[in-house]
Amino acid sequence: MKNKKKYLARIGSFSGLQAHLKAHEYTWEKLTKNFEKIFFINDDNLKFFPSYKQEWIKKEYNYEEIYKFLPKNVVLFDPKNSKEFDQFLEDKTIIAINSFRKLFQDIKTHYLMKKHNIKQFQILNFGHGFGMHQHVPIKHFFKFINWHNKLLFQKITTLLSILGLISKLEIKFISDREVFENILKHPIKNFLYKKKFFFAKELILVNSRSYDILLENKFQLNEDYIVHLNANLNYWQEKEFRGKLSKERISLHYYHLEKFLKKLSKEFNKEVVVCIHPGHDLEEAKNIFKDFKVVKFKTREFIYKAFLVTNFDSSAVDDAIFLKKKAIGFISDFMTKNEITHTKKKASICGYMTLNTQEDFLLNKEEILSKLNENIINYEKNISYHHCFEPNVNGTDKMIKIIKERFF
Repeated sequence: MKNKKKYLARIGSFSGLQAHLKAHEYTWEKLTKNFEKIFFINDDNLKFFPSYKQEWIKKEYNYEEIYKFLPKNVVLFDPKNSKEFDQFLEDKTIIAINSFRKLFQDIKTHYLMKKHNIKQFQILNFGHGFGMHQHVPIKHFFKFINWHNKLLFQKITTLLSILGLISKLEIKFISDREVFENILKHPIKNFLYKKKFFFAKELILVNSRSYDILLENKFQLNEDYIVHLNANLNYWQEKEFRGKLSKERISLHYYHLEKFLKKLSKEFNKEVVVCIHPGHDLEEAKNIFKDFKVVKFKTREFIYKAFLVTNFDSSAVDDAIFLKKKAIGFISDFMTKNEITHTKKKASICGYMTLNTQEDFLLNKEEILSKLNENIINYEKNISYHHCFEPNVNGTDKMIKIIKERFF
């Protein structure tokens, strides 16, 4: 069929969609204002062995609930199989935001992109890196094997794209200048990138969404609260690597965390507010933090009102860094090597300090405050390398302009 109409589409699982929409609220607000209609296409049944569901993938979806979170010009499409997907594309062409993985099951989805000549790109405009190293204990034998299979199939997927058996990404939008510079400085990586041996044909630098939000909006700031950005230690992404932590271990972790937060609250005379990830359970968090106010979907709002922001490894802390807020990365003896490494890495990149909830509990107010103030001068490097390489330029607008020029 000639002259098929083009649409923008996100291809990925509907699981966690509400959390995704909230975390990327600004980006989707911009996209939906710039495109007449956008399709969200569920890929759960476009994989090999779709009946085999990973733990994080839901078996059924409440579409009425999902639509409450969707902009009006977003349409959901949940193909039951690849044939339905083929039929969907009979009268339309889609430009796809690739939101699926590079695992064995996903190779079929990648093949369908090739079959229908679907141009794809990825949006990674949220700061540093493409992910962090994971430590998977050998004692969890099947998880250890599964993790290394994932690493293997990431490479296999790239190899298949080089051989032309599946499609490459046309563009990967990133806001991490350090990643880009490391490729250019490395002779082999630079050669491979120029010869288009990477999975993405092109990397394009754009300022991060956090930078864009603060550039575009003038927010009222104060220092009324200590804001803790909590991490669920038994979230599916953590369990996927090292298994489920025991209730006793989780309980001890939160006991010492609460104790430290109460100490900070008393010494600085500030109320503690706990902000949870959009994908975490609010009632569960309220049961854990019974002595604190717990909120969901209000993280940015409370960061603007923070005197101090504490976290483990949260991308939301970037807002605090832009605003030159005091920040702490917490670690505990009950976290695994993954969580500790990621917390320290995030703190190192951003420029704030880490404290152990047990070992550093006896630090006094003056010692903590001195270090907090001292670290703020370290934030500028993180901002310039991981968020803003073009001052006063809205990276999301730049990205949308490129998408329209290249694909529409």
